[in-house]
Amino acid sequence: MKRFFLVGLLVLLHVSLMAQKVSGSFKPLQDLDRVKMVIDFSQADIMGMSEEEFYIYEEDWAKDKPEVLSLFFGYANKALKGNLILGNYNNDSYYLLALYIRSVNVKGDYDCDLSLLCEGVEIARAIKIGAKGGKFGSKLNLMKDGAEHTGKALGQFLLGAIKRGNN
Repeated sequence: MKRFFLVGLLVLLHVSLMAQKVSGSFKPLQDLDRVKMVIDFSQADIMGMSEEEFYIYEEDWAKDKPEVLSLFFGYANKALKGNLILGNYNNDSYYLLALYIRSVNVKGDYDCDLSLLCEGVEIARAIKIGAKGGKFGSKLNLMKDGAEHTGKALGQFLLGAIKRGNN
């Protein structure tokens, strides 16, 4: 019983650390099967560079960025366990999740903010969702590892918000 309580406490602490500050409610996602999510690197500090500067520095970024985005979606959806499916759907959606990448360091650690928009108006925000990157490899490999880990953290955060029905 003590072990179960300790594991539960650790899971709760881990989820609370993933999003340092939550405003509004992600409760509307509870009734959805799928939602459009966009991942925005436009304002990111990528290893001390803007995304435009990183395109010049890292020639393979243009080729590898779609894979990085796919890792975010794939690992978030895996963590969501079918309760909600995130995708970059082309249809007009009443709700939109926007994941704003704020920074990526040389280890591939991500710091992101998540907004839930309803017809363009922000109704919820989670500040500081992120995770560690990788241990070794190229800068892009470390970023891919970080995208996997951050996608999982994002999915776990959303699953918790859906299961609780509030924040």
